[in-house]
Amino acid sequence: MTAGQGRLDRKFLVHSRTWGYAQVVGSIAVLVVLVALAGVASTVPQYVILYFSIGCAQHKLFFPAHDCMHYSLFPTRAENRVCGIVLAALMGSSFDAMREQHLDHHRDFGKPTDPGASDYFVRFRSRLEFLAFLCGPLAGSILLRKLPSYMLRSPGVQAMPASGRAKGIHGVRRVAQIYGVIAIVQLCLCGLITRGFVPHELWRYPCFYALPMVTLFLFLIRLRMFLEHGALDYTVSDYFEQKRPTTRTIYASRLEQLVLCGSNFNFHHEHHRYPGVPGWQLPSLHQELAPTLDAEDTRQTYAQALAEIWRNLPWRQRARPPNVEVTSASA
Repeated sequence: MTAGQGRLDRKFLVHSRTWGYAQVVGSIAVLVVLVALAGVASTVPQYVILYFSIGCAQHKLFFPAHDCMHYSLFPTRAENRVCGIVLAALMGSSFDAMREQHLDHHRDFGKPTDPGASDYFVRFRSRLEFLAFLCGPLAGSILLRKLPSYMLRSPGVQAMPASGRAKGIHGVRRVAQIYGVIAIVQLCLCGLITRGFVPHELWRYPCFYALPMVTLFLFLIRLRMFLEHGALDYTVSDYFEQKRPTTRTIYASRLEQLVLCGSNFNFHHEHHRYPGVPGWQLPSLHQELAPTLDAEDTRQTYAQALAEIWRNLPWRQRARPPNVEVTSASA
């Protein structure tokens, strides 16, 4: 049977090492080049361009890392873990923590308990409220909410030995290894961007790497996740009324593909239906599933989805509907 009839054809589970390594190496190479340029930038226009470019490049790291989280980028678990650990470290994060919270996102999608709920399980009363939600990450409004998902979540607890002392020793060593890798990778980036830790150049690392990560990166994560999952028309979808949770495929313009998505992640409806399918197979899977999709499952561009919710919201707040505060968060 075909995927569209409910059973997945195993041809969609075939991996491509060539495609996988192209995604990993390409995304890392772009970031490294931009970081090196940030080390020699000397004018305000260069600073601005590199700040936004590095933030976008950091965001692009998420997509091959995401496939590694599902162990779907490469044929072997070891390749997925090694590449995932490196990519996560470049994002200043723990691969195990990211993987665990992302699998929780798939398990609890559409519920307030989803670790990503704060990015889509929302209902807006006005355009101004929507703008505050969307642009808040640029001011650091969700940094403390996101930090536990990316850095502080207990990694790999299920793999630890059962006995108390052995478990404690193993846990300390494991945490030291995980965060040691992050520290080494970030030190390498710092050395590159500061031209060998030159004292008067040390300001470049927080300004060109750390700051984009905690502002622009989180803004792009929220923007993309909301447009892929959020309710654009409350008469069709409304999470607070348990009305049609949505996973939306967005075909995306070339500019949007450059900035907002990668590794075919924009075929998001297909990914949620079959999370184990490698990213390079998602366009083919989409063609197979096309007859089963309805209008709410797709949009032509992210801009179209953004314009749609904008049209459906008033400028000023109307009657205050019942709402639920969501405190969990994830990418």
